[in-house]
Amino acid sequence: MATILCYGDSLTWGSVPSGGRFPPHLRWPNILNKLLGSEHHVINFGLPGRTTIWNDPFLEGRNGLTYLQAALETFGPVDWLIIMLGTNDLKRHFNVGAFEAAKGVEKLIEKSKMPNGQGFANPQLLIIAPPNILSPTGAMAESFNGATEKSQYFHQHYQDITTQNHCLFLNSAGILQPSEVDGVHLDTKANEQLADAVYQLLAVHL
Repeated sequence: MATILCYGDSLTWGSVPSGGRFPPHLRWPNILNKLLGSEHHVINFGLPGRTTIWNDPFLEGRNGLTYLQAALETFGPVDWLIIMLGTNDLKRHFNVGAFEAAKGVEKLIEKSKMPNGQGFANPQLLIIAPPNILSPTGAMAESFNGATEKSQYFHQHYQDITTQNHCLFLNSAGILQPSEVDGVHLDTKANEQLADAVYQLLAVHL
């Protein structure tokens, strides 16, 4: 049995593009668990607004680096850590791009390899480059002003980081796109596509 921790933001948490949260069976980590079977345990630890390493002045507790070690100990021992973060890094008030988001993911990779207080073995890692942002609409438009172009470089910089750190890599932009409703979040089809792609990668390793 493998414990798989999905560490992400609202795309992992299950935000509905039109508002609210999808029921559990429509969120990609839950779909992944169904594909893998009941002998494995997939944990959805997504949080709306979570960044890689940035403190958000408008949302408390969203710095992904600050809480990663606690998450690994809380749910440990964790066999596989899946990280899909970086979308929120592109919010206008952080003033960074995909390169900085990838460097933030690299800090998370480094943190996951540090010794922990429980003596758990370090997890294996799958890094997912977030999908390209479409033209954000509604409440997303101001927050993600300028993010559409920046997100086109997620694939390049995330692949570089994962190659250097010997992690499994998935470019989600190659298999799905966000909903046109808000240009950022995943619809039910995209959740299914992501779960299936992750399953295809992990199944041979479990």
